[in-house]
Amino acid sequence: MPSNESLAPSSQPFKIPLEGALTDTVSAMVEKEMESDTPPLRDLGRFTTTKFDDATTELVRKANIRNQACVEEYPSIARFQQRCVSILASLWNAPPTGYFGIATTGSSEAVLLGGLTMKRQWQMKSPNSPNPRPNVIIGANAHICVNKFADYFDVEARIVPVSDRTGFTIDAKAVRQNLDDNTVGVFLTLGTTYTGHYDPIHSVSDMLDDYERQTGNSIPIHVDAASGGFVAPFSSNNNSFIWDFRLPRVQSINSSGHKYGQAPMAVGWMIWREKERIPQDLLLESSYLRGSHTNFSLSFSRSGGPVAGQYYNLYRLGMRGYREAAQRARERAQWLSTRLHETGYFACLSDHSPPIASLGPKDRSPLCHNKGCTDALAIPIVVFTFSDRFRELYPQVRLPAVSDAMHDLKLSIPSYTLGGWGAQGQNIDVIRVVVRDEMTTELLEEVFSGLRDVVESLIR
Repeated sequence: MPSNESLAPSSQPFKIPLEGALTDTVSAMVEKEMESDTPPLRDLGRFTTTKFDDATTELVRKANIRNQACVEEYPSIARFQQRCVSILASLWNAPPTGYFGIATTGSSEAVLLGGLTMKRQWQMKSPNSPNPRPNVIIGANAHICVNKFADYFDVEARIVPVSDRTGFTIDAKAVRQNLDDNTVGVFLTLGTTYTGHYDPIHSVSDMLDDYERQTGNSIPIHVDAASGGFVAPFSSNNNSFIWDFRLPRVQSINSSGHKYGQAPMAVGWMIWREKERIPQDLLLESSYLRGSHTNFSLSFSRSGGPVAGQYYNLYRLGMRGYREAAQRARERAQWLSTRLHETGYFACLSDHSPPIASLGPKDRSPLCHNKGCTDALAIPIVVFTFSDRFRELYPQVRLPAVSDAMHDLKLSIPSYTLGGWGAQGQNIDVIRVVVRDEMTTELLEEVFSGLRDVVESLIR
């Protein structure tokens, strides 16, 4: 299987040819090599959107050569960006005025900027701290980009364990045990990459309010809603599950437009409750282009294509379209979860499976607390492992072998290990299927049949 190591220089490095070649020849050569790739639609582990209508493709083609940094030359892209920010600020219940938002190159850049803001705020508030190295609270279920923030910006990462016992989400009491005067902030996840669950953001916010009353130390929350930011606002439980700027403790929120926002790669969105929360020395003014431009980013020149695609989709789909897409994805996740349970081979960790009477208690989804789970507090992904009964009967069968066999069928489904996440601290091997809007019921039926047939071939 390919890995990042395959990107290292080869023993016989390629060199640019002395002479060029015919367009058709080179194009055919490149396309021939790409034929070995997994078809993007059949890459079932990815969160990013893979299929677009013709209008999106054409708009992105035209906007791709427009540079987001050149706001005077391409004012349409700047207007699209600010309108998208305004729409998302409303969806996430930001104050009507005073908020600040930007487009980013995905959620990773947004998370780094959110963390950098919190660190700089702490430095300004505690210039004479005897401990010059701050810390940040991160759940073990956080995306790797949150750990990148800590590593890249010299912040101690205090990792709060998650497990079956905590519902695979961060625990407010465990967060409280890790706080001190040098804590710059708490990162919480709305739709974890590993199991899809939403962290209990409201509970952590309440705990931080109580902590401030006791100590006088105000600690902000950043919500990494890379996937959930375009799912939760369109769910029926969005009024009861409070996760966004309705909580004063939430300082900033990010999301990925190219995931459930259905925009082309790569675009993310970052919104702060108040622009005043961003230290002025982080807002850099550039004037060597026509006009002047305030910039807060980790990059500069970027294509306007993804922003145009996001703007188009927000208006093309509207509230109803996004609500229907979210509902379709949830229902398909529930369908696949149910079918997997019914085999007796698998048990789901994700929260989209109704309790199934024909299975033993250990083999039911332990996290499905509402009837039907259609509006579970999770993004529409299906994460599953072998059932207890299956492991007892076939201890020689390993879950990664299922993933490898599915890859041979040109269906890429990742397997990974949740280290120490079991109820007794044991490791849990899992497989993940991300249910995207462009995934048809026919494709999911093929996925289910493939998984069932692969397992049955492994136990013969």
